[in-house]
Amino acid sequence: MTKQNMTLGTYANEGKRLLKAPNVKRFQIAEGCEEVDARAFDDCEDLVSLYFPLSMSDDAVEFTIENLPYAIGHICVWDRPYVDEVYDVNEYWYDEDKVTTDEFGVEYTNEGRRLLTATRPSLIGKDYRVPDGVLTICDRAFLGTNDYLELSVPRSIKVIGDYLFGREGGKIVIRD
Repeated sequence: MTKQNMTLGTYANEGKRLLKAPNVKRFQIAEGCEEVDARAFDDCEDLVSLYFPLSMSDDAVEFTIENLPYAIGHICVWDRPYVDEVYDVNEYWYDEDKVTTDEFGVEYTNEGRRLLTATRPSLIGKDYRVPDGVLTICDRAFLGTNDYLELSVPRSIKVIGDYLFGREGGKIVIRD
């Protein structure tokens, strides 16, 4: 049995297999999905952000990333369900017209609650202070940094993504 929705994609096996993703800028694979067809993203030339659910295994995520027809700028793999009951569902999504960039080239969305990526890692140096009020730091946010990075984050932080630092690594310091 196949279920289709233009904004949600086409799924099979009661939502456990994504067959076809829609051509949108940001796509969130539905919670409960366990695998993705190798050609599910073939017609997704507008895709810039892809969100994997807690229900997908590491192998399934890796298989999907390897089968993407081109590189995608933002990939997020959740280690918990997308939305905690205390958060607004829109917390994790954003309008690209409302992206702000600080003086170090770090992009934020949702009124500064979500840190997306360091677009100019050479400006950051060896330490970076994430502003108070940030709730989420996306996967690979500082992957382009060349130096060991000390990342100072506020206690408000709820989600810190994977593969956060560049080749020299780094550490996270949670401040009061």
